[in-house]
Amino acid sequence: MANQWQDEESSGQSQNQPQSWSRGSQGSHGEMIWQNRLQKQMREAEQNLPDGALTAGYKADPREIVALLTRAQASEWASFLQYWHHFFMASDIHSAELKETFKEHAEDEYEHARLFGERIQQLGGVPCDKPEDIARLTPTPTEYNHDLRSMMEADLVGERSTIDFYDEIIRTCGFDDNVTRKIFEHVIEEEAHHADDFATLLFAYDGSTGKQIESIHEEIENIARATGQQPKLTRRAS
Repeated sequence: MANQWQDEESSGQSQNQPQSWSRGSQGSHGEMIWQNRLQKQMREAEQNLPDGALTAGYKADPREIVALLTRAQASEWASFLQYWHHFFMASDIHSAELKETFKEHAEDEYEHARLFGERIQQLGGVPCDKPEDIARLTPTPTEYNHDLRSMMEADLVGERSTIDFYDEIIRTCGFDDNVTRKIFEHVIEEEAHHADDFATLLFAYDGSTGKQIESIHEEIENIARATGQQPKLTRRAS
């Protein structure tokens, strides 16, 4: 392990030469570690200044990463619109409590789209903001649905699909693009919370047995049928 502390570009020292080290010592080797490497990085940083954050040390393929970011941003815009539509159109005995969930998730998706757009620009691309491009590039098409339950199911499917998509992007970035990877790691954590929110609302489990039981929405439908009233699953046309 001692050789890892030794600059491979340093002259006058053998890789196998033993190093003297004691706690608190500040010899010249410790002060000047990576000196040649850092000087090389400085020289490279002085080149291609218009590239900004896209430095010589960037190891990923920027075209591939920008393309993935663009599709991810399109997905976030589509999800943003879907959540806002559900916020406006939700009409159910439980819609009041769920409207706030739809609104909060829409605000999260807007923030994700902003993060992706900023990173696209840093890598020399152009953010996906045109409606026709969003519709063409999003891997998760907008689903408005009809009743409150089908709205939540569509949102849950979209979140689960997005989690798998972002997982693949994180693996693609690896350590070749640390900034993009960390952005997606942050976003995917929030998408997981969204998915869990809807799964918890849609599906209930018995606290003593752990078995799945009917949700409150299914109970209401069963009560309506038992009293001879057909539950309405679509909004009456104006």
